Amino acid sequence: MEETGTVIVLTPMNLEYRAVRAQLTGLRRQWHPDGTFFEVGRVPGVAWPVALMVTGEGNLNAAVLADRAIARFQARALFVVGVAGSLQDDIELGDVVVATWVYGYHGGKEGPEGFQARPRSWPATHRLEQAARAADIAGSWTGLLPEAASPAVHFKPVAAGEVVLNSRDSPLALQLKRNYNDAAAIEMESAGAAAAAHLNTSVPVLTIRGISDKADGRTHPSDAAGLQAVAADHAAAFMAGLLKVLAPEGQETADFLDGRPADLPTIWHARLGVPRVAAAAILELHLVPALRTPPPARLLAAVTDDLIALGREENMFGTAAELSVRDPATVVAPASGLAVTQDGQRSAWMPLPSDTVGAVLDPADVTGRLTAMLSVLLRMDVPDPEEAGLAVGVAPSILLSEGRVADIPRKVTRQRTSLTPVYVPASGVLPLARIAASPDRIAAELCARLLLKFRQQTAPSARQAPAPDLRGTRG
Repeated sequence: MEETGTVIVLTPMNLEYRAVRAQLTGLRRQWHPDGTFFEVGRVPGVAWPVALMVTGEGNLNAAVLADRAIARFQARALFVVGVAGSLQDDIELGDVVVATWVYGYHGGKEGPEGFQARPRSWPATHRLEQAARAADIAGSWTGLLPEAASPAVHFKPVAAGEVVLNSRDSPLALQLKRNYNDAAAIEMESAGAAAAAHLNTSVPVLTIRGISDKADGRTHPSDAAGLQAVAADHAAAFMAGLLKVLAPEGQETADFLDGRPADLPTIWHARLGVPRVAAAAILELHLVPALRTPPPARLLAAVTDDLIALGREENMFGTAAELSVRDPATVVAPASGLAVTQDGQRSAWMPLPSDTVGAVLDPADVTGRLTAMLSVLLRMDVPDPEEAGLAVGVAPSILLSEGRVADIPRKVTRQRTSLTPVYVPASGVLPLARIAASPDRIAAELCARLLLKFRQQTAPSARQAPAPDLRGTRG
């Protein structure tokens, strides 16, 4: 049985799955005995695990797989997150719709008098709806978006059926306008998911949809810009922001690394005396001992061979990589390296994936790299400190942007870009045994802090305001 209080997220398509996945860290795979695939991770700062799955299109698939997920996990809540078509002219592409009701609109009777609607409908769970409104009012969820944007959030019903609607004057469109004229969006999964949650009466349910089209048969200028992916990103970010609002005080993981406060100055990669790596963004991780007890000089002199073997074993250095060695104990490959400083700090660094557009800061990729580097630092053959802090950073010599490694090679980058180093110093001291017991959680939290710092540095308010344009003014 999975951990108590798992949040289940259903996504209809792979594109929507990837958007939610980008908001999670510490992902691990799970398989249902009948073949259904899940990934379980966490939203940074929220203690509840999130079980993510893709259902495929249609209410029937959503109902069956939602029920399967509820039975598999001890579900705290069920979310349907994805894209939808707009049914209202005042709802723009990229906006987010939170479903206050879900209409299963296909029920009805056809007779001499014409079609008479006999719909089923399910209200949003009150607590989830209220938390969603709180998230919208706070507005901090937009900081989770991979680009600088502030889409509007609408609290309206959605219509869920089995037809892809792409017309405003078809019989179905007229039926919806006649019988469900308050519906803001149309999609194909929420009725099934709501029915499954209704049969499991203790499971709250909420639908969150990003608007990717107008469902009117016309091509809009923004369609070519990949609005489906943008809309999916917006819905996923709102879901993550909502979970941060819902998480009760005392159950957040944001203090997992804080430990006992201490002043732990870090020797960053740029000060380790190694050559600057051109055309790369270097991800660096440092384990800083609480008590700076210098290792004996003879030990530092002997540890170099161990660093070489360890780096090759953990694939930080290729077997054919040309390595250079520096005092006191530093091994450098073309873009990766390991070091132990004279005061006992352990350091590891490696390049982030890149293409011609620049380097990519992908949460899942960064978490994996930090986990691997932390494993290397913990295995170094030097005396272990009882307590230590952890510092993480990225030093770019090319343009750095948040994105997905799967999108490489890219033709364009997102709006959040930077050439400025991102440094998150050690904020506290933890027993080394605690660090060694939870390297994946440690790596996930370090990644979350790194991304938060990057987003803060690249937020519009953090950039220098342009000089006012005084042309045409009179004195």
